[in-house]
Amino acid sequence: MITPDRVKGTRDFGPEDMLLRQRVVGIIRIIYEARGFVPIDTPALEKWEVLSAKGAGGDELLKETYNFEDLGSRRIGLRYDLTVPLIRYVSMNPNIPMPFKRYHYGPVWRYEESKPGRYREFYQFDIDTVGSQSMAADAECIATVAEALSKFRQYIGDFKIRINNRKLVEGVLNYLDITSEEQVIGEMRTIDKIQKLSREGLFKEFKTYKISAVQAERILDSLSRKGEIKQILSEMKKDLPKNEKIAAGLSELEETEKYLGAFGVLANCIFDASLVRGLGYYTGNVFEATLEGKNSGSIAGGGRYDKVIGLFLGKDVPAVGFSIGIERLLDLMKGKITPEPLTEIFVAAVSQDLLPEAIKISEKLRTQGKRVQFDLMGRNFSNQLKFADKIGAKEVWILGPRDMAKGEIVVKDMKTGKEERVKINSLINN
Repeated sequence: MITPDRVKGTRDFGPEDMLLRQRVVGIIRIIYEARGFVPIDTPALEKWEVLSAKGAGGDELLKETYNFEDLGSRRIGLRYDLTVPLIRYVSMNPNIPMPFKRYHYGPVWRYEESKPGRYREFYQFDIDTVGSQSMAADAECIATVAEALSKFRQYIGDFKIRINNRKLVEGVLNYLDITSEEQVIGEMRTIDKIQKLSREGLFKEFKTYKISAVQAERILDSLSRKGEIKQILSEMKKDLPKNEKIAAGLSELEETEKYLGAFGVLANCIFDASLVRGLGYYTGNVFEATLEGKNSGSIAGGGRYDKVIGLFLGKDVPAVGFSIGIERLLDLMKGKITPEPLTEIFVAAVSQDLLPEAIKISEKLRTQGKRVQFDLMGRNFSNQLKFADKIGAKEVWILGPRDMAKGEIVVKDMKTGKEERVKINSLINN
């Protein structure tokens, strides 16, 4: 006999899980669509050359990518995020009206350590704006996710969206004579772990990229600033050395801060010089939403990626996006919110002879938009009531032979237990 079990890092979702998931996704979808984002979907499978393209996810992410050779000797992989498939989609549809504002909800796969809050199959809910260089697009993505997270504040608590700019960080690294592509990419990965590693652990990683202790100390000192965006930017303009990348990064952040003020979300945002985000395709602003007072990691992350579409299309196309980690959001909400049961009315036939009438009444109610069930198991009346209670039905319509002969049924309110005898036609036709 086969012992049933799931693949490690995956989960089943029962009715309660799915009802909560659909409710949360539905709320976020309404917010996205109200701001002009439109839905797309892409295949779970992508060609390996797409997933492994230079400037896409990067070597570290490729190590976690599920991939195989198909029967035609082609290397195929499961998508590890929703951004790279979008990049491929835009490259194959170059005549899309710009800006192209899309949202995408779907599963992705990564072979990483499986632990609470981290899974090998998980869902993301992305928004992206393709085609706009304006920092207003960055601010709109931030404001949109801030609005979405605010809808769940009573369940998840307060949050902050941390903001930084990769050009600014790269400019600081260049000033410290860290200029080779290998060193810069390596330092970005190390800086991304500032919140996770001890100072000793960080210095150890810096050393693997041939960064001296003096350079490492200066990197950490330069990237330790955190606080109100406008204030920190003003200080950095005075304190940091002047080079092209630092100037560009500060300028983009100042413009973004201006638009965040216009969107009215500055109170939810802070500047954090240590934020770089690990993915290799980011080129400018990066942002990450974290919960205050909770060690739950980020619940949303994103940034600007202006170069990677050009690797596929042959010309640069600016883009920016923000992704909500829906799994962490749902884990935080589980047990704090009870999904509304789907069944409104259960039609209970006292005898099997009345089952056809139960079916007819159920069908009539469904044409009126009601969510209705009837018994399919041949249960006696008492067990039908127990089943109706288990599935959370609000009402039970009881069909008995004497009542039916008079054109009546008994309506039982499952919350109060109150019963009322009512004419069938008055119920169905109202």
